[in-house]
Amino acid sequence: MNSGAWLAANVYDDVNVYSREIAVPHFDARPVRIVDLAKELGLSVATVSRALNNSDSVRAELAEQIRSHAERRGYVANRLARSLRSRTRNFVGFLVPDIENLAYSIAADACARYMANSGYQLILAISGDDPQLEHSALRSLIEAQVAGLIVAPTAEMTPSTRALLTGSSVVEFNRTAGLSKYAVLCAEEAAFARATRHLLDLGHKSIAYIGTTDSLSNGHERLAGVRRELANAGTGLDPLWTRLLPPTEKDGYESARALLSGPSRPSALLVGSSNLSMGAARAVREMGIHVPDEMSLVVYGDSRWGELYEPGLTTVTAPYQDMARRVTDIVSRMVAGDGGIPFGRTRLEAELVVRRSTARPASESAGG
Repeated sequence: MNSGAWLAANVYDDVNVYSREIAVPHFDARPVRIVDLAKELGLSVATVSRALNNSDSVRAELAEQIRSHAERRGYVANRLARSLRSRTRNFVGFLVPDIENLAYSIAADACARYMANSGYQLILAISGDDPQLEHSALRSLIEAQVAGLIVAPTAEMTPSTRALLTGSSVVEFNRTAGLSKYAVLCAEEAAFARATRHLLDLGHKSIAYIGTTDSLSNGHERLAGVRRELANAGTGLDPLWTRLLPPTEKDGYESARALLSGPSRPSALLVGSSNLSMGAARAVREMGIHVPDEMSLVVYGDSRWGELYEPGLTTVTAPYQDMARRVTDIVSRMVAGDGGIPFGRTRLEAELVVRRSTARPASESAGG
């Protein structure tokens, strides 16, 4: 036998069905096309195309045989090209800064499932919190004529990107930059005020904060919550114990090591980002700081990973599953032309999950 493989298949004309072996080269890695199926089956491209698109103009028996052959050959329809030709748009774009960020990976997975239930497929794009990459990613999504966009914007979105989004169906997610009248957010300020109050009620007076840069809307709100509650207690956030950073695990690790290596150490550390929290928690463990005996620790993110740390970590946990459900509901109704969607920002409450990483400071405990 030559370098090809052979496929036993039915071959058709518009009247007869008969069998033969078809040579299929195994070295050709390109996707199977309609023209390939037509050539193999001895039919016109138009007949095969109509059968694959469930047209009534092809006899039912012949159409079923064509579809069976296409499935055996691994044919996959180019749904995006089809949607462009037919002017139907079955795709929704989701722009996130970082898919390794546990918050966004949870949200992306949930959004994909919820959009599928509404008949849409999710196209994921990643900005890396880089305004130029953000522009390029959004341009590609818009050129693909996605039906709608879910966007977690960068802190420094360019004017050209804002102009690019004009006229698009956009819902902001987790962050806001004033791109749309629709946004699904976490009630960050209230959540971090609650976490700060928890530490104050335990007796902590020296509280350090490592958080996302306040040029991001969610970073600004988290910082505002901490400052508000400290002000209510008649104190403030010490600049020496405050770090506002890009939300990466590396930044969280390095800043925690630097902050906690000083001559004096805070009695409590509050971290305002899931990636920063992972880095900070690793630094605390590597430095041999006993939690909560030497320092209380409150982190942010998905509550489940906090259970794996010893002791379990007190966690501000955002409702990313519910946020994803809400944002997909809004974008589905937007692209369907539903005019009954209430305008404005939807804010969902975060939960403070208290575990053993927070306790009264050692000086308080010793004093009674």
